Amino acid sequence: MSSASGLRQPKEANKGKNGFHERHIPLHSANPDDLAISRHHFAQYVLASKGSYNGPSLKELKATPNVAPVDTLKIVEDKITELRRQHQEDIELLTAFQAAEYRQEVLSRYNCIDDSIMGVDTEDLIQVDYLAAINELYNDARPMKRFQHDMDDALSQIRYNYLKSLLPLLTQRRTLKSREARIRRQRDMQFPRSIEEYHNIPERDIQLRIARFLQLSTSEQEKMMSDYGWAWRMVTPLISAFKTNEGFKNEILESVKDAQASDPRRRPTTTPG
Repeated sequence: MSSASGLRQPKEANKGKNGFHERHIPLHSANPDDLAISRHHFAQYVLASKGSYNGPSLKELKATPNVAPVDTLKIVEDKITELRRQHQEDIELLTAFQAAEYRQEVLSRYNCIDDSIMGVDTEDLIQVDYLAAINELYNDARPMKRFQHDMDDALSQIRYNYLKSLLPLLTQRRTLKSREARIRRQRDMQFPRSIEEYHNIPERDIQLRIARFLQLSTSEQEKMMSDYGWAWRMVTPLISAFKTNEGFKNEILESVKDAQASDPRRRPTTTPG
């Protein structure tokens, strides 16, 4: 059975099962079968395309602390990007390798044709049977099913290894995104209760959001409070400072004005990010 992609599909009885061995299974070296030959060709591809090491030296590895680095969202996304790039490169290298092997096999079969037999004596049954057997051999070998199966198997093996590495990274990225979103929501729910707390906010965009909130009308402030989960008891102290402290009020107005003048497209967000 084949799918729209041309790859062979598993039998119904094998669906949902892992068809790839997670460990090496030695084969009989004296009597290799088609599977052993196929694996040998795939090993040749691996050696030809992935037989180099570009990582850190042994000395550098020994000098590296044993503590594993913490994976941030950017690091994980970079790993996913690099893994996808490497997978695409692996497919291109495999295709080139299989094409070269296919060409060599075609040339070998072509060179094996016996040109001395230009015709046969129809009365000579031995010549007739010989020529018929040769033609049948050429016709059967012409599609070269082994190469089709080898390519299918190699593609499946590469894709299996790719997905085996990719899926944990996608899970890790989803977890990190959820964690960052949760931290962002918790951060957005916080509101400075004094001028000093406002000045101590490290993120400029959060400061601008608070500044814009302070100069809004009461109805607009209520909308932002609903969006960010702020309560009146949280925002009242800073609103009072904004109304009574002329210096702080001018600072807020100038801050918003400068942000708008530097880039009119940038505005402090009024809805939780």
